[in-house]
Amino acid sequence: MDIADRPVQPFPRRLIAGFAACFLALYVAAAGIAEVAVARKGEDTAFQKLLALKGQQVDWVVLGASHALPLAFGDVPGRLQAESDQSMVILAEVGAGPLYNRFVFQQALHDIAPRRLLYVVDTFAFTSPNWNEARISDRKLLRKTPLRLSTARNMAKISARYGTDPAGLADYLTGFSKLNPPDRFPQAGWGGAADFDRKVRLSRHAVQGRIDYLYPEPPQVNAISRYLDVLTTLFEVAKARGMEVIVVKLPLPDAFRAALPDEAGFDRLLRDSLEPRGIPYHNLSETLTDPGYFFDTDHLNRPGVAALYDGYLREILAPETPS
Repeated sequence: MDIADRPVQPFPRRLIAGFAACFLALYVAAAGIAEVAVARKGEDTAFQKLLALKGQQVDWVVLGASHALPLAFGDVPGRLQAESDQSMVILAEVGAGPLYNRFVFQQALHDIAPRRLLYVVDTFAFTSPNWNEARISDRKLLRKTPLRLSTARNMAKISARYGTDPAGLADYLTGFSKLNPPDRFPQAGWGGAADFDRKVRLSRHAVQGRIDYLYPEPPQVNAISRYLDVLTTLFEVAKARGMEVIVVKLPLPDAFRAALPDEAGFDRLLRDSLEPRGIPYHNLSETLTDPGYFFDTDHLNRPGVAALYDGYLREILAPETPS
């Protein structure tokens, strides 16, 4: 029989539809399990902490990048609560620039109605999209960001206004990174809390390596101005809500601070942004310079956080509390 005379088999639409429906049901079930087991378990990220605190009032919200995280490791919130009856939550993230902090802050306004804002400035975070737009769609952060309508709405607004990668929103809505961990084979890196009780032995090689990582390209005034605008917009929203806003820069070892590119220029731009808005700025970068106060090239260890709180932060956060 000629091939042209053979009967045409009907396209198996029902079979394909059944397969697609089965796949979709399995995916939804797996995504639901991952949402509970990964995104909503623990309080590692800012968004997990906010979900756990939803409906509570918090006196101080702390935003920033990794330099703010040792405040949590050293239990500054606990000391502040015990000494002044003020609550504090630290919503900083590793490598988080002003744009990511704005994302977190919008969620905080939705969840906890904070009364005061402490922003910990890291200069590097104002120099590159790597620490801003790219962090919004970072799979490691998306993996531990609980799926919520309010978060999705804020992410969509940021994508539309600042041109962040829409793939990040798609990933968030589908739970892709929760099902497919981006750090399946993690590499050694910043130890964070695990290294908090160490004391660093600084070397020129370590300092330069850290600077090269934080500043892969020379800082550009246009980029810094862009992210300063993002930050001041965040502050204006906070002040419009009646919040007190304070900005600090935390201590750094002399060798690390000296290696920072044009730190004085950044400080001038920052002060020019803050002074017209009446926002206090406490530059503490030269206050505790002994390497014994740090667990790596630039992060405070336990003695460093204790010295920072006793010598400076207590007065900034709770000036009426007796020493």
